[in-house]
This record gives sequence, structure tokens and C-alpha cells, in this order.
Amino acid sequence: MGFLARRSTPPPAPATPGPPSPARASPAARIRWHHTDQVGWNRLPAAARDVLTLAGYTTGDALAAGTWAPATRRDPTGRYWLDTDAWWIDSTTLLTVRAREALTPGGTSRAGRPQLRRTGGGGRVKVTTHPLTGPAPTGQRWSRPAEQGHSGAAPPGVRVTDQVIDVLPRAVRAELATPTGQIAIRHYPPHGGYHDQVLAYRRLSPTELLAVAAVREATAYPDPDAAIDAADWHVTTYRPLVGPATHTELRM
Repeated sequence: MGFLARRSTPPPAPATPGPPSPARASPAARIRWHHTDQVGWNRLPAAARDVLTLAGYTTGDALAAGTWAPATRRDPTGRYWLDTDAWWIDSTTLLTVRAREALTPGGTSRAGRPQLRRTGGGGRVKVTTHPLTGPAPTGQRWSRPAEQGHSGAAPPGVRVTDQVIDVLPRAVRAELATPTGQIAIRHYPPHGGYHDQVLAYRRLSPTELLAVAAVREATAYPDPDAAIDAADWHVTTYRPLVGPATHTELRM
């Protein structure tokens, strides 16, 4: 996902003070969803996930985990690689990972670019591990202020965004500011409606971290988009201290 957000300029202040206006909810933000076979942590190659688990890094459940978009790179020797960077946070560990898969040229496209395919061997996983210590994660429920006079899938003022944290409560967005990593996952429960997850983290400093895992769910009635806009968020926040890094390289 991209990191572009649209924000409108605030209106000018009135020349003379007037009576206070009733509180109004800010326009709802909706994520521009991209359908893909693999989402979140699962965008990391399966072979990389397997070696991380076998090495004891990801044997439990993550509080928050995700990937950045894969990138094709060429090294000084002329070899091509597909790099997938990822992050994993649980109660004791921050992992940052780069899974590097070898690519083999197989001709060129009409634009003159090499057509590359995975070779199926020679890959490796670079792992940076930081121990995390501090208070346990905390949970909080956030309700969105009710919209007055609007209904349906596209009420006036709805923003479509690629910056996934835009859908979170304002106070949570303010804490995350510009996240180091962020992803959103939409599930489609068998009973209908949506189940959304937003996972993000921010390195506040070399020794501090903020991780957020937020979930919400709504039924399909009367409209799934309007219902999920109004659904409560259940937000887990974790603010640990970050210890010194250790580096490891694993073979896929």
C-alpha cells in the first residue's frame, strides 16, 4: 500500500466569537483496498516464514506484523534479487526481516526491461532482533461519534485513502504520527459484513517503540460500508523499551 493521504485546509477563524457549535464527527476515511492472494505477514515468502519459525523467532502469536512492498534489486555483480522486507512485534521481540530471493533473467520485454523469474534456490533471510521490555500491552474501546443526517455507502465528505491509519480514532493517529510500518487486512466473515484489522508501529526513538493493533467488525445490514464506518474500534497499544540489536542470516 502507498502512503498518500489527502487532508483539507482548515477554514479560517471567524472574525468575532460566536456561540459554540455542536460537536460533529470528522468525515469518515475508507481504505482503498487492493485484492491479493497474500496479505500482511503472509506476503513474506513461505520459505522465509518457515525458516524463521524453525529458528525459534516466530513460534508464538504476533501483536502486530506486516510487510512492505517487495522490491527488485540488482547487485554489483549483475545478479537480480527480489527483496521482501517485513516486521514482527510480540510482547518480547521486535524483528525486522529481509527475505532475498534469487531471480533469473528470461529475455526482455518490449520496453527493453529484463523479464525475471524466481530461481527457487539460493535465497536467504537477514534478521535483526531487538528485545522488548516494559509494561504489558493495554486495550481500549473507541466509539465513532454518530453522523447526523447521512446514510448509505457514500455519505458526503467520505475520503478514500491509502494511508491505512487514517481510519483509526484521531487520538491513535496522533500517537502514531508517521508510522514506521502499517498494514490493513479486511476479512469477510461467513455471516456477512466486514472484519477489519489495522496493524502499525512507530520507532519513537532508538530505545522506544509504539505498536498498535486495532480491530473492528460490522454486519452487512443495512449497508456494509456504512456499518463498518460506524463500528467501534478495539485498540491494543504497546509501548515497550527497545534493547540492542542482534543480527542473523538464515538460509531458505
